[in-house]
Amino acid sequence: MRVAKKRWGEITIKKQGKRKNQFDTTKSFSIERTQYEYDVNQLKEILGMTVNLSEKFTFKELMRELESMEHSK
Repeated sequence: MRVAKKRWGEITIKKQGKRKNQFDTTKSFSIERTQYEYDVNQLKEILGMTVNLSEKFTFKELMRELESMEHSK
């Protein structure tokens, strides 16, 4: 995969359509290198944990929690 400079990889999220291999919505984003480097398995765990948290919190509540964690650094 060829990605822009300083990019580590790309994650694509797809919303399945009515038929197989037909997607209503596709969003993707690249992961930039930061002071911490994660391998693909660690990133998968983080994404899985975030998905699990979305069962407990609404989007706004989860964003508020994450933002408060970011500001308390």
